[in-house]
Amino acid sequence: MVSQTHGLISTGRPLFSGPSAAGGEQAFLATREQLVESVLKRIRSPDRIGAVLLGDEGSGKTAILRTVAHRASQTHHVVRIWASKRASSEPYRAIAFLLAELETEQTGHPLTILQGIRALLEEQSNGRPIVLAIDNAACLDHESAMIISRLVMAGVASVLIASKALRLMDDCFADLWREGDLERFDLPCLTRTQIRAIAEAALDAPVSWEAVEVLWRSSEGNARYLYAALEELSMSGLRVQEGTWVAASGQSLVPSPVHAKARSTLGALQDQELQIVRALAYAGSLPAGAVRHLAGLTRDLSGAPVTTAAGPGASARSGEAAAHLDALQSLIVLGNSGGVTTVSLASGLFAAAVREQTTTDEAAALYTLLAGQPTDAFDPAGLDPMMHAEWLLAAGFPVPEDLTLAAARRCIFLGLDDRAHFWIDLHPDDQDLERILEAAHAALAVGHGGEAEALLAKGHALVAADSAPIPAAVRLLILRCRALRLVGSAPAQRTALLDDAERRIALAERQPGAARGLVPQQFLEHRADVTLTRAEDGSFGGNYQMVAKLLQGADRTGWTQDQEALGDGLLCEALAMTDQQLAADGLARSMGAGLGSPSISREVRDATRLRIAVALDAGGTAGGPVSDAGQDIGTHPSSVTRDSIEDIIAGVREALKGRPDQARALLLPVAQQLVLKDAYCLLPLVTAALASTPADTDAAGAVIGYFPQAAAQSTPWTVNALIGHLRSASPGVRESRMETAAKFADLADAAHAQGAPMLEMMHRLAQLRAGDTGAARALAAAAAGIEGVYAAACELYGRAADTGDAELFAQAMESAQLAGDSGLARDCAAQALQAAQLSDARGVLRDVQRRAGRLFGDTTDLQMGVALERLTKREREVAQLVARGENNKSIAVTMGVTARTVEGHLYQIFSKLHLRTRGELVDLILVGVR
Repeated sequence: MVSQTHGLISTGRPLFSGPSAAGGEQAFLATREQLVESVLKRIRSPDRIGAVLLGDEGSGKTAILRTVAHRASQTHHVVRIWASKRASSEPYRAIAFLLAELETEQTGHPLTILQGIRALLEEQSNGRPIVLAIDNAACLDHESAMIISRLVMAGVASVLIASKALRLMDDCFADLWREGDLERFDLPCLTRTQIRAIAEAALDAPVSWEAVEVLWRSSEGNARYLYAALEELSMSGLRVQEGTWVAASGQSLVPSPVHAKARSTLGALQDQELQIVRALAYAGSLPAGAVRHLAGLTRDLSGAPVTTAAGPGASARSGEAAAHLDALQSLIVLGNSGGVTTVSLASGLFAAAVREQTTTDEAAALYTLLAGQPTDAFDPAGLDPMMHAEWLLAAGFPVPEDLTLAAARRCIFLGLDDRAHFWIDLHPDDQDLERILEAAHAALAVGHGGEAEALLAKGHALVAADSAPIPAAVRLLILRCRALRLVGSAPAQRTALLDDAERRIALAERQPGAARGLVPQQFLEHRADVTLTRAEDGSFGGNYQMVAKLLQGADRTGWTQDQEALGDGLLCEALAMTDQQLAADGLARSMGAGLGSPSISREVRDATRLRIAVALDAGGTAGGPVSDAGQDIGTHPSSVTRDSIEDIIAGVREALKGRPDQARALLLPVAQQLVLKDAYCLLPLVTAALASTPADTDAAGAVIGYFPQAAAQSTPWTVNALIGHLRSASPGVRESRMETAAKFADLADAAHAQGAPMLEMMHRLAQLRAGDTGAARALAAAAAGIEGVYAAACELYGRAADTGDAELFAQAMESAQLAGDSGLARDCAAQALQAAQLSDARGVLRDVQRRAGRLFGDTTDLQMGVALERLTKREREVAQLVARGENNKSIAVTMGVTARTVEGHLYQIFSKLHLRTRGELVDLILVGVR
């Protein structure tokens, strides 16, 4: 039983509230099920005295404690105790409800209180083990803590404690932990996967991964903040589209509990501490020297002297400054930038709340105060340009033109495309080449090729002469090449632009006057940009052999981290799509967490993630390191998240395997998100995959409206090839199997001519499975030149289909199952059984049956569907009932016919299958030997 409590004794603040609270809390607890079971096991352990749950406010400690207590109450007597901050100084206040049950003479001394409570608990428990579940233990009064700890040490009860931190608890509990009697369980932040599960349960609707990103930035994985954000969705960048929650913008929100915490925290700070927190909130980070300078300031933001009890002495001020910094330890973190120690706020969400709660006058006064300090203490030029510009804007100060451009550039790097446009438009000038370039780059970042081309066409006139600055000219030519690619221009036009860029770089190297101060490193970076743009163009056109030749073994001297990551991603994709899948897999794994570097732009990170996912899927290792590479550790949005990429790859794969339900579950949320923003031309592929499955929902039908009717020049060649494949496989296409096979043959021929054996193998496999047995040798030949277990399965299948060899079909079955394509494996199994039957080799048949049984268990349906395909529907039904051991009379009853009709069906079955006895029929159908 769980004791009923009253007064200050309660279950604590609810983690969730509102109309969908039950679903949200259930989903939260589902994400913590393993933790709940571990704590419960510890509580029930007879040789230990308990467990302590540690986590920030709102992390779900109370919900977990309540759940553990409820489950433990099935076997234990559980007493719930909740401590209040208001009453933390009142002796015995937390256990007052127990004292109320004692006689008056028992409450006068700690020893009699201990004895009385012990007797009370033992009486109430009726011999069951006792658990004291203590919530908010940091506020437990000392006297109650002593009584509880003595009960625990005496073996009267075990204890379950929830607290923010060990250091905040009474020393008697900390001693129990140090002695190993209490096991510590730390509550980590919610992951994005857990956030999605909770959000979908609370909202009762699918949520795109990009919307999950917004929720993660709005909660930082804190359960209470998450649910507050879900209740305040109208103020975020999320919206419902065709029943799915999507991110209409990257805008996150600061939930009301965060605002409340910020108000409380700021209200408790002294003036210098408040200055430091606000400065860090606006600056993002500051050198430690600047923070120390702020801590020692003798005037507040209004200019009035700060009164201190220590007097005007330097040593006193120094000590006071140290005290201010100590008071902020829980709010700040240290970092390093260029060898300089920096200080920043630990929570970006808290920083946002501080900014929102700071007035224009306060922001202006703080900036003025800092800007007036020596540059060795505070140099505005050292601030992040985006944060600097935002601070000036919040303070009501004018933002210089050069700073708006720098801010726009930084926004593009971080993936804040909408905000980049804001800074570009703050000082509009269609003759400012740098502004044109940033505007075009921002447009390209969201896939708006036409808008970018219009801007760059105007800018091209400004760099027509060779005397134009090399950096701007080269960047314009490269950006225009990318824009023309998206609007479907001819490859020759794009090549000409890149040739012009290389010519200008070479000219500047030969003529020092034309270089205008460029250093050798800049020339290396410009050449790398041209090389990588050529590789991107090759990838877009499906010329993977050219990409591999261009990048494999290339001299990367002087390449930036961004360029290195982009080059690795392009090479990884090219190797996978040609004939070096193992090398691609190794390269993908070596990239690993390097994509998480803050020196790599969101644009490059997103594109590289996509290419790695393609490479891993091509090599048959989907779901590998892309799950870890480039973890979303920042506070800014992606054009397409890591999880969306994985869902696209998995969803298309499910569609190709003919699994419509799984494909739609994965792809519908992604598709609704891509309708709003599709920087990488993925929507046509996703909608083609959806169109290849039966569209039995309004949401699916709405998205399929975006399905392209023909291959688009503005779509990558590989995407067009996959669209053609999916269109041919669509169940809505009304044509014969041989007509479908002919379409797959055309696609395979095109892939062969393009030098893309991976795609050729995929098309040949579909051609063969559509009934064109003439494709068997071509499939085997295409697969033979490709590495990986899936290619090995396809090669075996092609050879088996060419020769009709049951053993080869069985080997293909096992390889396909190992590669994760159970659909192909089942097809191979069915054809292996059929080939063995037709060869009249009973031993081979039994061997194939055993091997198929190990993979699929009961293969009755499999064998009935293919090995017995010559039977009518009624004959199949009779055969299946025979295989289940029923006699003719029971079969007749089951089918509602006469026994004579059953005998007639059996005669036809034996004749068609060349069988003589009922036992042979059972042997044919069931796995193993009778």
